[in-house]
Amino acid sequence: MHINGDLLLSSLRASGLRITGARRAVCQVLAESHDDHLTAADLHKRVEALTGKPVDPSTIYRIIDVLEKAGHLRHVHFGHGPGVVHLVDQGAHHHIVCETCGRTADLALDELGDLTELLGAHGFSLGSTHFAIVAQCGDCA
Repeated sequence: MHINGDLLLSSLRASGLRITGARRAVCQVLAESHDDHLTAADLHKRVEALTGKPVDPSTIYRIIDVLEKAGHLRHVHFGHGPGVVHLVDQGAHHHIVCETCGRTADLALDELGDLTELLGAHGFSLGSTHFAIVAQCGDCA
């Protein structure tokens, strides 16, 4: 099931935010970006392109915060760059990111069997669903 803009707008309303054109545009961009991992700057550019108007960056950050608390967005840090967000409609997963070109791939939790066992051998368990393994893709290797 894909998360749609109406669901995101409902979450904003439920948190007490008034629905403005900018907030509507942020929800639309997010809803149309199912496979994308967006930085706040990427989201800001797309929203301004959609609206044709300047949007205060604090609006972007506030909406990210509200939607993450509502469980619709997750954030992850890919290496040393800025954090990215993505919708959670793909289910819980982790990421692999190429340290050279930035290409990303999603890893379903069940694909991490050996890693889970390795962590357990060291007395740890995999609890978070927002981390990235930094590696090099086949094209860049």
